[in-house]
Amino acid sequence: MSNISKKIIVTLSVLAFLIIPGQVFASSEGWKNIAENIDKDQDETLVDVKEMEKYLKMDKATLEKELANLKAEDKKEGSLLDSLENKYNALRKEEAQHEKDLADEQSEIQAIEDNVRNIVKDAISVSRDNPITAEYPERKEILEGIAESKRFPGMDWIKTLVEFYFSEMEETGKIVRRTGEFVGPDGRGTTGEIIRLGRITSYFRLNDGTVGFLKPEADGRRLVAVTGDAPGSMLSAISDYFDKKSNILPVDLSDGTYFVQMTKRTTFSEWIDQGGPLMYAIAAIGLLALLLGIERIIVLGTKAKASDKVMAHIKDMVSQANFSEARSFCSSKSRIPTCQMLDSALEHVGHSQEVIENALQEAILRQVPKLERFIPTLALFAMISPLLGLLGTVSGMIDTFKIITEVGTGDPGMLAGGISVALLTTQFGLMVAVPVMLVHHFLKSQVDKIVVDMQEKGTAFAITLLKQQSGTAE
Repeated sequence: MSNISKKIIVTLSVLAFLIIPGQVFASSEGWKNIAENIDKDQDETLVDVKEMEKYLKMDKATLEKELANLKAEDKKEGSLLDSLENKYNALRKEEAQHEKDLADEQSEIQAIEDNVRNIVKDAISVSRDNPITAEYPERKEILEGIAESKRFPGMDWIKTLVEFYFSEMEETGKIVRRTGEFVGPDGRGTTGEIIRLGRITSYFRLNDGTVGFLKPEADGRRLVAVTGDAPGSMLSAISDYFDKKSNILPVDLSDGTYFVQMTKRTTFSEWIDQGGPLMYAIAAIGLLALLLGIERIIVLGTKAKASDKVMAHIKDMVSQANFSEARSFCSSKSRIPTCQMLDSALEHVGHSQEVIENALQEAILRQVPKLERFIPTLALFAMISPLLGLLGTVSGMIDTFKIITEVGTGDPGMLAGGISVALLTTQFGLMVAVPVMLVHHFLKSQVDKIVVDMQEKGTAFAITLLKQQSGTAE
């Protein structure tokens, strides 16, 4: 136990004894000594308490100083934390910016790759149907290998494409004379002299002196002799050029198509097949319109207008009140709509003017639908035919552009051929619509003439009949 603790215990004991009445302590000398000792210990205790307070004050100052140091360190750590958070946020923003830049660069890289691959497609399209490719077939294989590759196009690809196009431009400006293989006019492979005029036209000469034009196959790997009959003047000019007797060469810009068309005549059924299924629909409409037009022309041709002689005879019989004979005569002229109308009016002899006029008008209304039968149908056919043709053209153009998307636009001939086939339906639709419209107009005018004749003759007949009735009444 420490001295301070002992002193505290002694002090508490003294305080306890002080409670006892003072006369008890005064009676003894020993207690006096105890009191003195207690006072002495009390003084020492007070000194110790003061020292203890001093030490406590010193410990408090140290603790406060330590607390201050801790607070200062905490503040410093807080500032450092804020600084690190700011740096972290800045790094996050920088990371987001880098990710955005990376995405943009990836988009640009993808666009570059798409552009390069599209150029490769165009290059392959250029190499097709090209006499230069028949001379250098390996270049098409290189381009197809690039197109089938899955890796990102590098500088070696771009270098290959540049070399291809420069080579194409260089070879396009050359006239090349060589010996090579090609498919002869008999359809079998043969060897002979070949002259290539750029990429425009190629010519051949066999060992027997036969000359002609060459055209590349669809893939451009082989040359094929044009089987059409070329004019003799052109063949003579080609032979003279091979013999170096002339510097003039005929040029076939159609790749032999012109000569083939000269010897090949397309039948109507083949022409229909080229246009597709809608050509059959238009042909069916045209055939049906033809049948209806013939039927109407025949029918309306038999519905002759009532001549003045016929009307005069009917009026004479009505004026003489021979109504039965008049009806019999009109019934015998059943092919004349006017007579059929007058026959209906004669059924109402003796009635008022209004009844007779209504009977005539009713008879006319009954005849008009019979006369106009199938004529609105012809007008409908004339309207539908070009629309079906336009539909076929639009469908064909869509198919053509799908092919262009896949193989590129390097072959204008293929594009023109696809558009030409697509326009066949519109051409056929107009070919059907125009004559059908003319027939419709002709038949409509014939019906109008017959109706006008009926109205004219009906009015004259009504006047004659009313005069007869009024004379009889008088």
